[in-house]
Amino acid sequence: MNRTVFFNIIVLELAFLLMSLTATAEMALLPEVTFEMTNPAYWAGRSDAPEAILTDASTIEALNSAFLSEQACRMNNLLQDYVPYDGAAYRGERVQQAMSALSRFMSGSYYRADDVPVRFSDVKAVLESIDEAEVSDHEQARYGICVELANVRAVPTELLITDAVGDYDFDTLQYSYVRVNEPVVIRAQTADGSWYYCETWCVGGWIKAEHIAICKDREEWLAAWQIPEEELLVVTEGRIHLDASNANSASSQRMLTMGTTLRLVRDEDFDSTITNRAVYHNTAVWLPVRDEEGRYMTTIALIPQHCSVNRGYLPLTTENILKVAFTTLGDAYGWGGMLAEPDCSLYMRNVYKCFGLELPRNTTWQSAMPAFKTDLSDMEAEAKAKVLDSLPAGTILFLRGHEMMYLGEVNGFHYVISTMGSIMRSGAGAKERIRGVAINTLEQSMRTDGVTWLESLTLAIQPWLPASAQETDEHKAALPDAA
Repeated sequence: MNRTVFFNIIVLELAFLLMSLTATAEMALLPEVTFEMTNPAYWAGRSDAPEAILTDASTIEALNSAFLSEQACRMNNLLQDYVPYDGAAYRGERVQQAMSALSRFMSGSYYRADDVPVRFSDVKAVLESIDEAEVSDHEQARYGICVELANVRAVPTELLITDAVGDYDFDTLQYSYVRVNEPVVIRAQTADGSWYYCETWCVGGWIKAEHIAICKDREEWLAAWQIPEEELLVVTEGRIHLDASNANSASSQRMLTMGTTLRLVRDEDFDSTITNRAVYHNTAVWLPVRDEEGRYMTTIALIPQHCSVNRGYLPLTTENILKVAFTTLGDAYGWGGMLAEPDCSLYMRNVYKCFGLELPRNTTWQSAMPAFKTDLSDMEAEAKAKVLDSLPAGTILFLRGHEMMYLGEVNGFHYVISTMGSIMRSGAGAKERIRGVAINTLEQSMRTDGVTWLESLTLAIQPWLPASAQETDEHKAALPDAA
């Protein structure tokens, strides 16, 4: 055994020991999951060359273009030429879309937050707020920047509609969320101007106007989020909160979520202190804010050293993918990004954003990505397991209605990490509501029909590799019918 290998083993064992000393007896884990498996170093140590670069910046740029161009990914090209359009016709489309979204909730089996079945009177004002908005024959798109984590809604309302009495953490009107400093294109608004219909990179929907700052022109908008790599700072953990400040209320306790990108402040752009604080052990960034009239501005904010951020996008390695993914272990599940928490597909989107990849929004659209993929749908469980044995950690696995990140195989079990709504455990006999990020095995986890997750797998994608990579002899050899 050479010294380097010996040293790495010692470091890994010390990390496990430190974690065990800080663990509590109440730590609950799913079957076949051990405490050491909750450390990303455990899985990195089982991977081949975990520090090797998996793909470079030019390939990531090409992949982003491919995802954007693939119609089935349903992404919005925000860089398109937004020519003037018929405002009345576009408003009519939004009314019809809202009516379609709301009509299915009138069956009596959907409920408001007070557990009363949803009635048409609850949503009538929402439709009127869209239909009565003033428009012109040559409506102009406006360019905005998100100034705080913002929900994207199917219709312009905060009315919660759930499919089960008392389940207030599930809202059928929730589409997604938009991170701080992300660009949007505003195409419509409600009559009172309190909601904007926005196109984001991955979805269109209604966002509260107070969360969007309007740029004076397209050039200002582009400069806000097209940040050179040397000036870029990326949030690489689940969430961070900026410190409270009475001197700068605009940045006080602002929440920044995984994948948020901000522009670094150069030393020459500020004095020795920022809002009465020295900058020691902090990183200064430009934070987007709104002025009193809702226009785009910036203020300087400080991010403490202990927060997980990176200057530039992270190098895309197996080790870094795992480190980022595990920063949210135990966090809550958020349907459509509600409660400022991701659902399964948004979780994958956030992780890979830390490396510069811009994934589509939901499981269906992500499964259409023109990337390295293996179709598992027609394989038996044994054949699927064999394919998994050849896949690297970080691969996204899909089954109907859910996706997860593959970690690896241990003692015949194949492990994944994801944020999930519920699960059925082998031998437990009843569905268990997880509603959080957890590690589990594909063999010990079942769908409600009693079929294991392993048997239910339909697709595996390595989103950091282009589709052309699947034509390699190595990939073909990994498939059961080629063995």
